[in-house]
Amino acid sequence: MSRINLWIALLLVSVLLNGVLIGAGAHRWLSDDGAGRASIRADAADAASVRGFEPRSFFRALPEDYRRPVFEQMEGSREEVFALMRDLGEKRRAVRAVLTAEPFDPDAAQQALREAREARARLEQRTEALILDAAATLPADIRREAFEQALTRRGDGDHDRRRHRRHEGDRDGRDLDRRGRDGPQPGDGPDRD
Repeated sequence: MSRINLWIALLLVSVLLNGVLIGAGAHRWLSDDGAGRASIRADAADAASVRGFEPRSFFRALPEDYRRPVFEQMEGSREEVFALMRDLGEKRRAVRAVLTAEPFDPDAAQQALREAREARARLEQRTEALILDAAATLPADIRREAFEQALTRRGDGDHDRRRHRRHEGDRDGRDLDRRGRDGPQPGDGPDRD
């Protein structure tokens, strides 16, 4: 190997080594979020793993001795909640109509989506208020277990079990075919003896 070839080989090795070091440094610099950003990312991942509040899971978690009194306490607001559910159904149908209409109108779509979001928020706020009022009357251990069930995380298999039961057509002895496109019909609630 001549002297020039040796210098060329050393130069190539040096360039390759510098490229590896610069690439590793750049990768670390670009992907290092620091303690603050890593904490935010962990908080966001934790929040994303929560399915949200599931009222049905809350009610299913209540022992039968407590479930009936909770439903009776909420009975006075039944028509109000059903009206909110019907309103949400109307808003969702309006969203579907606007989003599938030709020609597409982005302003109308935005308006319809906003109205559906507001209707959903009204229903959720009212339902949550009713549940919180009823939960205040429960013993602490029963309330805590019911809320833990209502706030379970994704990936716990609970979602898949519920979906499987739903496709079987019968969940807790209730006929799911009673529910129309507009949601539960008035009077569709817990069975009474």
